Amino acid sequence: HYATAKIGVIFHVLNTRLVEDELSWMLDNAGSRGLIADPEFSAAARALQRRCSALDFLVGTGGEVDLDHEVDDLVARGLSATEPPISPDDPALMIYTSGTTGRPKGALQSHGGSLQADRYTRDAVEIDENDVYLALMPFFHQAGLIRTRATLLAGGKSAIPGKVEAAATADAIVDHKVTFTMIASPQQNTAIREKIRKDGPEGFRNLRLLLGGGGSGERAAATIQKMCDALECSYFGVYGQTETTGPAVYITGQDVFERPTSCGRPFKGVDIAIWNDENKPSSVGETGEIVVRGPIAARYWQNDEANEALYTDDWIHTGDLGHLDEDGYLYFEGRIKELIKTGAENVYPREVEAVLETHPAIADVAIIGLPDRRWGEAVCAVVVFVAGGNRAAPTLDALRAFCRGKIGGYKIPKHMFVLDRIPRNHTGKILRTRLVEMVMVAQHPE
Repeated sequence: HYATAKIGVIFHVLNTRLVEDELSWMLDNAGSRGLIADPEFSAAARALQRRCSALDFLVGTGGEVDLDHEVDDLVARGLSATEPPISPDDPALMIYTSGTTGRPKGALQSHGGSLQADRYTRDAVEIDENDVYLALMPFFHQAGLIRTRATLLAGGKSAIPGKVEAAATADAIVDHKVTFTMIASPQQNTAIREKIRKDGPEGFRNLRLLLGGGGSGERAAATIQKMCDALECSYFGVYGQTETTGPAVYITGQDVFERPTSCGRPFKGVDIAIWNDENKPSSVGETGEIVVRGPIAARYWQNDEANEALYTDDWIHTGDLGHLDEDGYLYFEGRIKELIKTGAENVYPREVEAVLETHPAIADVAIIGLPDRRWGEAVCAVVVFVAGGNRAAPTLDALRAFCRGKIGGYKIPKHMFVLDRIPRNHTGKILRTRLVEMVMVAQHPE
């Protein structure tokens, strides 16, 4: 990452969880010329080189003899590169967006914007030279890169375990005397609790902070609070996206538990506003599009149409829906593209999900809109029930009764679909387009 930045090359990170067709499309779209691969990906790298015409050379990192170059061999040859003049506005990094509704877009992030995102994180998390960060998030993801870079910027240490099982996560926190990390899965939470029961809490005494998303809801906040109480640490939640070069809003301290559905307030130097359909500021409490302004803006790779739609003056359109309260706290309500229009009313999936998440029989839930001749779209709840419960799974009528008095009648689901698991991408976002397709096929099989 730093080496490519020094010589003015755009560092294009690839999601290793994607399949060959997806990766080859990104490489072709980016025109990437070189690919650096760990030993386990040597065969995949060769396959991609055969498919991607612009991919001139492959570099291995662990003694590979079947690739064009190998890192240690290149170092031993004493090669040097010319370092060109670089502007803070020049692109340093490209991350393809999640693409939950179509082909992903390459989001370019500048040298200056990346450094500013690192500074925001360093200062807000109060990282210093005594910190040890356990880097569990993959480096093809924004959160993984920024937090590791911020730690290095502060003079701290990053422990990088690679892809590990949940139990190894708990062991790594103890073994490396980790001071902060991101716990991203229920399995990791369980592994930490098991290790505390087995070995006691002493091994976790260095841990001062857990990182994660902000505004995750009452149930998640209750789980976070139990974890923080057990570990005697605090929590730091973030809202942002690739197009804002990462962090825009954060929440920490008691706010996490007193405002469990809020993402927090903006980082210093970042402005947040809510706009209506006419790009005018919305009133306090009124739902609209979240727009962001600050020194951390990005743009898309070779996509003038998307770049034009991304900005109004120097404000970035996030495509997210939310509202601000009277104290300036942001509340995320979903994606504009996920908005359900039923009759003459708008339904924000996140609002309905937040209600159903409090049902004791529901382990996970996603709200989608299904085509409806009468209403245009009908609200559908896709639910995962708690396994092994003593009570019978609730019916649609029971779920509807549970929602009454909590949300408006037009928001209450008209349909229910039961799954064993809600499909999500690698960052945890619900794949709503896929869900709609699954439900439609189940209702109208060929």
